[in-house]
This record gives sequence, structure tokens and C-alpha cells, in this order.
Amino acid sequence: MTLDPQMRLLIVDDEPLFRESLGEDLARDGASVVTVGTVADACAAIQRAPFDIILLDQRLPDGDGLAIVPVALDANDAVKVLLMTAFPSYDHAVQALRVGVHDYLSKPVDVAEVRHAVNQLYHTAKLERIAEVHRLTVSHDEATALFIGQSGRAQAIQGLIRRAQGTMANVLITGETGSGKTLVAKAIHYGSPLSQRPFISVNCAALPETLVEAELFGVEKGAYTGAVPRRGLLELAEGGTLFLDEIAEMPVAMQAKLLAVIEERKVRRLGGEQDRFVNVRFLAATNLLLQDALANGKFRRDLFYRLNVLTIDLPPLRERRDDIPRLCEHFIRELAPGRRVQVAAADLPALMQYDFPGNVRELRNILERALILEDGPWLHPSRLLEASAAAAPAAEPIRDATATHLNPLETVMREHILAAYTQCGENLTRTAQALGLSLSTLRRKLVAYGRLSRNASLGAPGGD
Repeated sequence: MTLDPQMRLLIVDDEPLFRESLGEDLARDGASVVTVGTVADACAAIQRAPFDIILLDQRLPDGDGLAIVPVALDANDAVKVLLMTAFPSYDHAVQALRVGVHDYLSKPVDVAEVRHAVNQLYHTAKLERIAEVHRLTVSHDEATALFIGQSGRAQAIQGLIRRAQGTMANVLITGETGSGKTLVAKAIHYGSPLSQRPFISVNCAALPETLVEAELFGVEKGAYTGAVPRRGLLELAEGGTLFLDEIAEMPVAMQAKLLAVIEERKVRRLGGEQDRFVNVRFLAATNLLLQDALANGKFRRDLFYRLNVLTIDLPPLRERRDDIPRLCEHFIRELAPGRRVQVAAADLPALMQYDFPGNVRELRNILERALILEDGPWLHPSRLLEASAAAAPAAEPIRDATATHLNPLETVMREHILAAYTQCGENLTRTAQALGLSLSTLRRKLVAYGRLSRNASLGAPGGD
């Protein structure tokens, strides 16, 4: 039985002979295999690149292997985890399934048994991807749901998305955190002729500077100690779309290499001597104003012009408050299909007056919490705004456009995030869920606010 050559496997086991032997067997079958022996090394490997399947031992030198599962799912919610343990029990099996493990094997394992289980999981993942592509392709207009409404800004964004779907030009998407940049990128891809091809997303801010080149361009054997040949994200996106989220965070040296790829349509793996041609459409996004980065030399003008063929600037929710009632209706239908419930009329004025520093993502999150906490036909989500409003100090308006003091919106956002972090017991996962932020965005904000170190572990407090 052979394995799909596009399959990427991570083997996590503290027995070197077992993991290397199993890795060699599965690599001979055609898969791309990475092997590690600790929780820390596994988490680092997961952050560097996505995996399709993770073969996981439960007892590892630096902790319980199950701690890796939420990290893996946060990096790639389509990953499948196969637990292998020499200490099987009913309680362990239940615990493993609860945290997100997909299958469970008892050691000693037979290679043929592992190969069969891996193939089954990979086949399941492919069917799920096909179903997702079908859902997004058939109803890709739903991807513009964040911009439903009667405001001119919402209708303008819908028109730009449709134009981007009809061209293969590169697109730069700008907007505040939570305004829907990733959703717009997916809408463009799945509404375009590339909808059946890969959509690969990479968060430039989440990649350590020393690893950016390897992740984007791939690696050849011998490029560094322990390096194994593997394709980079540019090759994985062949024929489809590469979405570069938070592009402003990319190191300047790497920007020059990316520019060369866009112009020449070829990549060279780290440590390699051969150029490989790639056919990729580039979408990029940033929540920063690139004009400042261009002025101070932190972002290359030539790369900006290459990516900025078409710009879609997403307005914050506070600039299109009239769309809030329609958005509420949409999210309630999405979150509670079949449930006859709506926002109480008395609550709408409070929602429309609130500035929503987390934008549409925050609105959706508040409605989801209200649906969980309240019974009956009427929702009162404005009650969930009271704590946030009380925690955020009132900011005086800027009277001088040249003033150098802190933007009031940033002050509100900082206080809002820190208040939620405290209320959630400094637990990253719960805070991210409460705010509707990704873990990587929340970590970066807390590091900037001095509440979290750059090398903080995933434990709580200050972790998951």
C-alpha cells in the first residue's frame, strides 16, 4: 500500500528507534515525514508548517502528548491525530477523543496497521476538504455575509469582491483586526476559477524570522542539521492561491525574495540548486497602514506595487453601524439554525452605539455568547457589552490631526483585551474565544502590552 506523496506526517514518540523506523517505513511508502521526541519539539514543528496527520505518543519526557492536540488544531483545524500508547485504558480513550484525537491504537503497533489507519484518516480529510470546497463554491456569495446590509460601504465591498473573483490579479486586503480580511480572501479564491485548487494561508507574523524562508520556499536535505526534503508553502499552493496574512510583518530581506517569486514565477528551496516554477495567485492582508512602513523603509515599494494591483479596504464596523441589525439577523441564523430568536428591539440602539473594537468578529462572538446564555425568543446581547464598556476608559477625541498621543481606538482595544484576559483567569484559549480573536493575534497583542513574554509556554495562566 502506498501513501499519497502530498501527505505530510508528524511522528511524535520518545523512543528514537521506534519513531525513526516507523518514519522510514512511511516515507518509503511515499509520504513526507517529520519525527520528533518531545511536546516542545512537536509544537515547534506544528508552528513551522501544517501537517495532515499526526502520529502521537501519549507519555513524553516533557509532558502529556495530548497537550499537543489543541496546538495542532489551532494551527490547522483539518489535521487528523492518531494516538499510539502502551498504556491503553477506557478513560484515556475518552479523554483523547474529547480533546480532538481521531483514532486510537495500542502499542506495540504493526506498521501495516498504522499505514491503514493513516490512509483512512487522510481519505477522510480529503472528503472533508472536497465537501468544504463544494459548500464554498456552491454558495460562495455567503462569504460576503460580513458585508450584507444597506450601507454604501458594504455594497462597495461586495462589488470589489465580485471584481476580484473575476480576475487573477493580486489583491491587497486592508482593515482592522476582526473586519473580515481572511473571509474576503476565501471569498475571492472560492468564487474564482481557482476554487478547486489549493488555498494556502500563512500568517507572516506567526513565523519566526529565521524560519520564514524555509516555510515559504521549502528545504532540501542537508540545508541544516537534520533537514529533510520538503515542499514550501509556495509549492503547496501550486495552481491555486497563497494568502499572506499580516504581510507587513514579513522581514525586509524576505520581501525581496518574495518579490522575485512574483516576478519570475520560480522558487529555489533552502539549500537547493534547482529552480522550480510555480503558478500561484497572491492575496495579501494587513491591519496596518502600509504608508508608514513604506516611508520608514520597513516595507518595499516594489513589492507593495506588485501586491497592490487591486485594493480592498474593509471599513470598521463603527463606520457602518446601519448594517448591525442585518448582521445580527445573519449571525443568529448561522449560529442557531431553526431556533426562532431575535435581538430585542430595545437592545439594538446600544449595539449600534458601541464602537466594536473587535469589529464584526466581536459582534458575532457576543451574539454566540448570548445564544448560549439566554433562553426564550429575545436576546439581550447589550448586557454583554456593559463589562467591556466599564473597563474601557473614555478617550478624548483627537482635535489635532498631527497630535502624537495614542490613538483612542488603540487605548480602548488595549483595555478591552486586558480586561478580558484578567476575567478569563489569564487563560489564552478562553480569552481568544471570548474576544473572537485567533490565538496568534492574542499572543502578539499581549506581548506588545507587556503581559506575556515572547517565549511563554502554553500552560495556564498565560497559556492554554
